[in-house]
Amino acid sequence: MTSTTSTIGTTELAAALTAVADILQARVDHFGTCDDGYALLDRRVCLQVAAGMPPTASFDLRAWAKVWGASRRDGTRPQRNALYEALCETLTDELEDEDGRWEGRRDPAEIRRLASRLRSIETKVCLGGSLGPFDAMVDPTERWNGSVSPRFTLDTARELAAEIQRQAEHPDFVDDTVHVIDRGRTDRDGRPMAVVLRVSWLHLSEDGPDESTDVIEPDEEGRYAIGAWRWSWNFATWTCLCGHGQDWHLPTCESCGMARDRAVALNDSSRRVGEILRRLAPAATSILIDIHDGRAHVISAYAGDVEFDAADDGGVFDTETLGAADACLQNAIEGATHDELAATPGWQHTPDDESAHAWRITFPAGSAH
Repeated sequence: MTSTTSTIGTTELAAALTAVADILQARVDHFGTCDDGYALLDRRVCLQVAAGMPPTASFDLRAWAKVWGASRRDGTRPQRNALYEALCETLTDELEDEDGRWEGRRDPAEIRRLASRLRSIETKVCLGGSLGPFDAMVDPTERWNGSVSPRFTLDTARELAAEIQRQAEHPDFVDDTVHVIDRGRTDRDGRPMAVVLRVSWLHLSEDGPDESTDVIEPDEEGRYAIGAWRWSWNFATWTCLCGHGQDWHLPTCESCGMARDRAVALNDSSRRVGEILRRLAPAATSILIDIHDGRAHVISAYAGDVEFDAADDGGVFDTETLGAADACLQNAIEGATHDELAATPGWQHTPDDESAHAWRITFPAGSAH
C-alpha cells in the first residue's frame, strides 16, 4: 500500500500518522472557522511529528529548531530524518491529487483511517461460537467494548452472508442478516459491481425499512467493515499441541514455539480424515495407518471393534477416497516428530510385529453424519 524507508517500520509509521491526525484535530479545534472538520496538512506537520513535539495547533519554529539541533548531538537525527521522509512518501502515495500535491485541507479522520490500515493484520475472526471463523484484516487497537472491527473482502462477505442466511432459517432468528447483491461484473475502473447490505430485523417493525437497512460501503482497499462497532467480533484462536491457545494471527506458539500451521493441521487431522471416510462409511470410528519412509497410508478402518473391508478393489472404500485420506494425513504429518504425533488428539501409537510406525486414529464423534 505504501512505501517506507528501511529504518521505519509500519508500527512506527502508523503511530506517526496518528500524531499527524492529532495535530490536524488540534488545528480544527483551535482555528476552525468552518464546521467542515478540515485543517491544513503541510510539511510542517510532518516535521513536528518527526521531532516528537506535542500535537499543538501552531508550528513553533524556534522550539522545532531546538529539538532538531539537539538530535544531531544525541544521535537521533538519522531516525528523525527517516521518519519525516517516510511520512512525506506515505502521504504522497495516499493523498496525491492530479497535480501531484498532497498538502492541503484534510479531515483528521482520513489520516486516522490510513494509520489504522497500516496497523491492520491478516487474521481470522469469529462471533462467539456461532459465526466464523472468517479471514479478515483487523486493526488490533481499534476496539468496541473489547471487540474488534474486522474488514472483509467481497468473497468473504459472500461467505459470511451465506452462513448467516443458513442460521436465519430457524424460526426464532431475529438478528441482523447480511446480503450481497452482485451484478457479476466490474465497472469501468475494475471494481466489482456489488452492494453489501445489513438488515436489522429486530428493529424493522419499530424503525421501518429505511432505518433498519444499512449499505456497507467498501473502503479504499475494497474491504467491507461488516458488523464493525456493532457486533462482538473477536479474534479466532488456535490451540497448540502443548495446550496453549493464542490468537490466530500469531504464527508460532508463545509457549513452545511450534508453528501454527503444523499444530492446526495435526489437531484437525482426525476430524478431516473422519469426514473423508465417513462419506462412504458413516459408521466409521477409527483407522489404522502406517507411516513408512515419511509417507502415511491407511491400512484398515473400523466401526467400533468391527473392521471394514477397506480394499480399493471392491471394499467399502474406493481408490479416490483412500487417496484423499492418505493425502490429508500426509499434509498433517509433514515435518512432525513422534512426540508431536503422540500429543495429537485422537492419535495413539500402536506398534506391532509388522510395523513399528503404526498409529490408531480415532475420529471425533461430532464429525459423524
